[in-house]
Amino acid sequence: MDFNNNNLKSQITAAIQSDIFNNYEVGDKLPSESEYAKKFDVSRTTVQKAMKEVYRMNLITKKQGKGSFVKMKQPKVLMFNFRGFSDYVYEIGSEPVTKILTKNKVKLGNKYFLILRRLRSMKTEEKIIPLTLDESILDLTKYPELDQIDFEKNSLYKVLRERYKVFPATTNLRMSAITADAEIAHNFNCKAKEALLQAEGTVFDSDLNMVEKVRVVYSDYADFKLALGI
Repeated sequence: MDFNNNNLKSQITAAIQSDIFNNYEVGDKLPSESEYAKKFDVSRTTVQKAMKEVYRMNLITKKQGKGSFVKMKQPKVLMFNFRGFSDYVYEIGSEPVTKILTKNKVKLGNKYFLILRRLRSMKTEEKIIPLTLDESILDLTKYPELDQIDFEKNSLYKVLRERYKVFPATTNLRMSAITADAEIAHNFNCKAKEALLQAEGTVFDSDLNMVEKVRVVYSDYADFKLALGI
């Protein structure tokens, strides 16, 4: 199998995901790291790194001395921090897919703002998996002509970094439980009134200047791990 060395781990991660989706059922034992290395003609170290990503997605479980087994065929994507969505999805070996739900230029006070609502998904070889529904409010005084950019083809944070030299760094978020309304249920392909998690707040750059106001609703495919000091 011919892989591009510039993104080898991501491609092997995607290949193992596809192998699980197409060829195995829950509870099945997967090939060993050595067998995958031989199958994909890559080093065992590369396979180990890819398997860690697949484990982070909760697709597999590991049993000491026995190997890796399929835990689920519906991935739970570990959204363990708040950062650029596209960057994260590429890192775990998948392809980001964005659908613009609404994109409006509105006047609030004496300034114009872009209010951008997007359905963010990831594409595997098997299907497109909805992960988040994002709403961003951005000051067009700071980002002139941002409303002219096609955000189905361009990453918002990549545009902010490269075009406006703004680098999102920290967030102040409030997490809350919500229930899916009709629009969310349609976009996430879930039941109306299903319990979901929402993050709402502000993103700042490293100098604590506001980058955007955000509201993110996470689908049932998203998973979280929190580490708290006691």
